[in-house]
Amino acid sequence: MEYDCNKAFTEAFYKVDKITNTYKDVQWGSDESQKIRFHYLNKLFKSDNKERASLLDVGCGIAHYYDFLLDGKFTNIQYTGLDIQKSFIEYASEKHRNSIFINKSLFELETDKKYDYVVASGTFNVTLPNVNMYQYIKQCIDKMYDLCNKGIAFNLLSSNTPKEYMGDKETYFNPIEILKLCFEHTNKIDLYHSYKINDFTIIIFK
Repeated sequence: MEYDCNKAFTEAFYKVDKITNTYKDVQWGSDESQKIRFHYLNKLFKSDNKERASLLDVGCGIAHYYDFLLDGKFTNIQYTGLDIQKSFIEYASEKHRNSIFINKSLFELETDKKYDYVVASGTFNVTLPNVNMYQYIKQCIDKMYDLCNKGIAFNLLSSNTPKEYMGDKETYFNPIEILKLCFEHTNKIDLYHSYKINDFTIIIFK
């Protein structure tokens, strides 16, 4: 039975009282842990940094990933941010007035538009109440892949994380099981599991 992903998120689930424009707003442990994940997402388009390319950032928060891209001189990226949290979208829109920001969930985004690249960083870490997280991540991967022209990248918490580093509010995915879901689309896949003790990144090319 297919899970109704539109019911997975509500704005209240990610309520933030005051935006500080730091990693704390989006529940990262540190600035460093956020940026190292961004670095691996960039491997999706490392050879495509000259021509104009469109990118959709799923669960964009306050567009820290776009800040990271601009700091890295990826000025060829036409960035669109997607997030359910209205205050995040309003803040990011003020920060980057030439970019597009959409206040919807991934499954509320009904569009014929395709993006060259679709990414998600930290978007799938928190365990959602009353949700089969494996069904949920499968539908997210399928949706992201459908939306892209060239490829997608996302990171997840790893089930190989030592128990003393595991939290009780996060979902830890088996990388092998996630790879199986990805292989349903293509065999053009990279997996990175060595950059942090608790995290892995998957890149899928079309």
